[in-house]
Amino acid sequence: MSARHWHDSRWGTLALGLAFPAALALVWQGAAAKGIIDSSVWASPWLVAKAVATQVRDPQFWSDLGASLWRDAQGTVLGILLGLGAGLALGRSALARDFFGPTLDAAKAVPIFTWVPLLAVWLGSGEEGKIAFITLVTALPVLFNTAEGVRSLEARHLELIRLYHLGRLTTFRRVVLPGAGPAILRGVHQAVLFGWLATIGAEFLFEAGNGMGTNINGFKELYALDFVVADMLAIGLVGIIFDLGFGRIEKFLLRWREDSSP
Repeated sequence: MSARHWHDSRWGTLALGLAFPAALALVWQGAAAKGIIDSSVWASPWLVAKAVATQVRDPQFWSDLGASLWRDAQGTVLGILLGLGAGLALGRSALARDFFGPTLDAAKAVPIFTWVPLLAVWLGSGEEGKIAFITLVTALPVLFNTAEGVRSLEARHLELIRLYHLGRLTTFRRVVLPGAGPAILRGVHQAVLFGWLATIGAEFLFEAGNGMGTNINGFKELYALDFVVADMLAIGLVGIIFDLGFGRIEKFLLRWREDSSP
């Protein structure tokens, strides 16, 4: 295989992508071994690797990971459903867009984490506040993408609705879903990724409960930075799995859309 073909292959792309972090880890480990950097502050890759091995054997780690995943699932599913419903309404109704549009556009300019103090006061620092925050974070990208996708449906789609007097369910299945499907899936894809980030953020910012964010906070208090980095790697790995996994689902569903489009 030529160098060009190797670079273009999946394994070649993966190897190239891993080259930089591998080189960085080697330099980092060498600097720690020679005492150039303080390993207690800049946890060396070797210490992080040992922390990873310890965490994998620790039932508490799996309990915290499971708690975060379950919290993420609840908030993300609820946010997707709410965002999808609101996005369809905004996309189909010019009156709804005129009434709610300016407020939603203004909401985009407000950093999402500024909602945390309000949610903590309204719902407390327990599960309700965390799930509400995740729901808010995940609903917005679905709402905006769905509304834009439905609003931009081609005239031929709208003419089909008028011509055949399609019902709401049939309209959604045969017209809206195929026509606005890419935009909707793009919003859901973003929601899946944002939901996981929001879950960890909520666990950092809300005091009560367990989870990966709470776990990192505990290690930070103990100054166990190798375990902090180990948990960061686990969080990142979950995010990559979500991204790649939903990417495959998105590709499959878009292929189904092409086969069933009117």
